[in-house]
Amino acid sequence: MRLTVRLRKLSKPALAAILIAVGVVGRLALAGAANVEPVLVVSMLAGALLGGMYTVIVPVAVMGLSDPFVDVLYGSSFSPVSLLGLAGFVYTGFVFVAAAGGFAMRRRLLWRTKTIAIFTAISVPLTVLFDLWTAFGDWLFIGPSRSLAQVYAMQAPFTLIHVFSSLLFAPILGTTFLAAYLYGLPLPGAASAEPSHE
Repeated sequence: MRLTVRLRKLSKPALAAILIAVGVVGRLALAGAANVEPVLVVSMLAGALLGGMYTVIVPVAVMGLSDPFVDVLYGSSFSPVSLLGLAGFVYTGFVFVAAAGGFAMRRRLLWRTKTIAIFTAISVPLTVLFDLWTAFGDWLFIGPSRSLAQVYAMQAPFTLIHVFSSLLFAPILGTTFLAAYLYGLPLPGAASAEPSHE
């Protein structure tokens, strides 16, 4: 019989480290695709599976660890003050998503299709709210020469992409982590001892 590991039997720091690793690797792998990222869904999972201080730790760690690599790969023409100001909106946006995801899902961690459907559905308004918040930060720190209406109009197509990204990652990561949390993942090459019948 194959051994399995259940994520809910791991310590909270260990599960947080797994979520952070998935978020960092996913963000770096998709950094070239605007608004296609798993960080929002990973943040929701941190709120739903861990809660508490991890609603801050996980999204901030994902962004803090991946930002330097994204900056090196793609660079920026904006001043450090502008980038820090916008980062404040992005980081707090992900923390809000984690807190909201936790509030909505903490009591719904059951293995049902409905659970994943709710998780996925919740990701849509959270994505829109996140984009509204960060576009406001963009207007304050990056594009103050434009009106706020212009910034939101320019943001609209990117928000549609971001919503599709969330609709992709919410069921994939939601199903994977919920299954691993409730029922466990098989450990490759590991088998439990079985009694001999000789």
